[in-house]
Amino acid sequence: MPATNSAPEATDRRDRLRWCFGIAVFALGVRAIHLWALRDSPLIDVLIGDALAYTTWAREIAAGDWLGREVFYQAPLYPYFLAVVHTAVGDGALAVRAVQITLGAVSCGLLAAAGWGFFGRRAGVAAGLLLAVYMPAIFADSTIQKSVLDLLGMSALLWILSGVAEQPRPGRCVALGAVLAALVLSRENALVFAAVLAPWLLWRARSSGSRRFAPALLFLLGMTAVLGPVGLRNAYVGGGFHLTTSQLGPNFYIGNNPAADGTYGPLRAGRGDAKYEREDAKAIAEASLGRALSPAEVSRFFLDRAFDYIASRPADWLRLLGRKTALAFNAVELVDTEDPYTYAESSPVLRLTGVVFHFGVLAPIALFGVFCTWRDRSRLLPLYAMFVVFTASLIVFYVVGRYRLPLAPILILFAAAGVVDAPRFCRSEPSLRVAAAAATGVVAAVFCNWPFADVATMRSVTHYNLGNELAARERTDDAIEQYRTAIRLFGGNALATHNLGVMLARQGDLAGARAQFERALVLRPGYSDAHINLARMLQETGFPEEAIGHFEAGLRSVPPMPGVWFELGRAYADAGRPGSARACFEAVLRLDPTHEEARRALAASPEGSAPEPAFAASVCVGDASG
Repeated sequence: MPATNSAPEATDRRDRLRWCFGIAVFALGVRAIHLWALRDSPLIDVLIGDALAYTTWAREIAAGDWLGREVFYQAPLYPYFLAVVHTAVGDGALAVRAVQITLGAVSCGLLAAAGWGFFGRRAGVAAGLLLAVYMPAIFADSTIQKSVLDLLGMSALLWILSGVAEQPRPGRCVALGAVLAALVLSRENALVFAAVLAPWLLWRARSSGSRRFAPALLFLLGMTAVLGPVGLRNAYVGGGFHLTTSQLGPNFYIGNNPAADGTYGPLRAGRGDAKYEREDAKAIAEASLGRALSPAEVSRFFLDRAFDYIASRPADWLRLLGRKTALAFNAVELVDTEDPYTYAESSPVLRLTGVVFHFGVLAPIALFGVFCTWRDRSRLLPLYAMFVVFTASLIVFYVVGRYRLPLAPILILFAAAGVVDAPRFCRSEPSLRVAAAAATGVVAAVFCNWPFADVATMRSVTHYNLGNELAARERTDDAIEQYRTAIRLFGGNALATHNLGVMLARQGDLAGARAQFERALVLRPGYSDAHINLARMLQETGFPEEAIGHFEAGLRSVPPMPGVWFELGRAYADAGRPGSARACFEAVLRLDPTHEEARRALAASPEGSAPEPAFAASVCVGDASG
């Protein structure tokens, strides 16, 4: 009997391998054309936001700092992957992107294998091809972001899961846990998959007697083998055990606070860059509590603030959850750093696929596929559960296009099954069931494509971020052009408006700078940086009394900043209020005893002048430094 079955099985494996390889080659060709079209775009060479942070981190690792000195704040797998790529092929942006599109092509082949295992040959081929032309996947594979590893890990996880569903061999169960753990090191909330896969393995082996626990235990062993060393490393360098990272609290607070809108917003306005996230979280928490905090304590501080908001305003929070749910299923790819629509300005591949196959097309087809495959619901239970728990983890925090990307491979599997099974379904199922499936698909299409979010706003964010990096490189004219484009796309972009003012001030156009700062404060009245920079303009142009009000407004919402307190003291002095000026200089020296300008100003201020009842006299000095 074994000899009889081996030949068909070997033939099937070779057939599957040929198809998966062919799909990967096709996907690589699509991505190569896209990357070639971007060769002259500034988005290729100018790294922004997370891309710059990951690249900087990777260069430190490649230079020998493989262990690091702090608890991981961001997921570590991608920068370590980049460090390996930098060591092997160099750190040129184009070379890194070439490696990534190759991995993206592998993802398409793996998803084809997963679809083959769950739904058969035709659905597997369709799944691989659909991922190959899925616009967000093409974009993700070509950008310096960890999303390329999210897709690779998710596709590999589904491929191994299809084998475990067929037969839970020990090696497959260990591999399932190890691959999931690797995915968690790229996308932390993928940890929720363990909460459904371990129970499913127990349930599936319920009739195996004393061996029923073996698959689940082997699965957990695979996870522990990968995550355990990371947790121990964090404990060694940071004095506290963190399984992956220490940013749970700040991330949860970003998605659950009175000002949250369901998308990403930095803890401090204008400081959404990854390089500020850890230090801002620490500074805010320490300034509030008045003492130095460990990473775990910083996380707990923000968790407590988020839960206080939820408990005190449950109705508002439920409305926020509803908005996040709508955004999670919307066709628009919400941006936090860079978006596919700006890249599509240079890439015909993204322009075409962005019209014919985006999330707003995928989700309704996948829902139809669920109807078509419902007869196999018991076997497909882990796919349903994985989709539900990951979506819940996304909505509980906040919604960004690249954060929901791991859902795409699951949806594509069902969409592929629906596409290939639609003729049989429509022909053999009862008319009422077919009508219900079609109607549900139409409703889903309307809901997913409803204009809850605006593409122009997403593009505005990318041009703003690009302007920031150009400004950091002192390419002032190019930065101004990007900021103006960002404002043209979305007139409410207060951050771009403010930074345009900074660039105009750099060029000496103080009147233009003042107008932009004032406009930014109209758009966002509590914007601390705009208050402080407007105060500087007023001080420099001879309006110290007006400057005082803006300095005070800016300082109320930021951690203690000795330099700005010193500027406020000078404004008080210029306005003829020496007592308040002296109080400011004293405050600066309490915050920073090495501040020599404040020491000289204090020595030169009138002796014995009592502090006036001003904002300066009420400064609360904590352990934080500005």
